[in-house]
Amino acid sequence: MLDVETLLSLGLPNHLISVWQVFLYVAIMVPCLLFQRTKLCLLVTYLFTYYLAFLIYWGDFIASAGSMVPFAIYALSGLAIVVLFVAASFSERAQMKQNQGS
Repeated sequence: MLDVETLLSLGLPNHLISVWQVFLYVAIMVPCLLFQRTKLCLLVTYLFTYYLAFLIYWGDFIASAGSMVPFAIYALSGLAIVVLFVAASFSERAQMKQNQGS
């Protein structure tokens, strides 16, 4: 049923996602899910996929570019998404407090 040669021929040892990164993601997600922090779960998932996309797709591109400009653009766009997410969360909370006070 489980053939080791078939698994090795798939190139699994060559994958960029290491087990400790997945364990770290799961360790962060479990408390968020247990405390029902859905938005925080979405943010953590977004950041994890953004990081993995950087490792898999953008790492070679940035290395071949010979410049830090693509890295800066990628990092700043990810940071902008996080800042906008946090700002939207705070404005939503303030709006809910304002509606409760009225």
